[in-house]
Amino acid sequence: MGIYQITVDADSPPQILLGQNLGGAIVTKLEQVKQELISAADLAKAYNLSVTTIRNRLAAINQGTGGKHMYNPEMAHQMLKKDNSNKRGRKRAN
Repeated sequence: MGIYQITVDADSPPQILLGQNLGGAIVTKLEQVKQELISAADLAKAYNLSVTTIRNRLAAINQGTGGKHMYNPEMAHQMLKKDNSNKRGRKRAN
């Protein structure tokens, strides 16, 4: 009998229960791994934004130093996914 580890990266927790049979194996342990901090450059690639834009939008949750900007991936995702565009003026008349 061996111990195998499966890593799942998802927005919501998977529907796996203790004692469940998965591919001939029984689930005996479930735990959530603490996420590492992610850099502004990695977030810029993921969201197709500039590094400067990422740093400006996430200045409130910066956990790194002034030269090394590091962010919690969950909090960064929540702040970057909402639309921050400022709409000014009247609506366009078609």
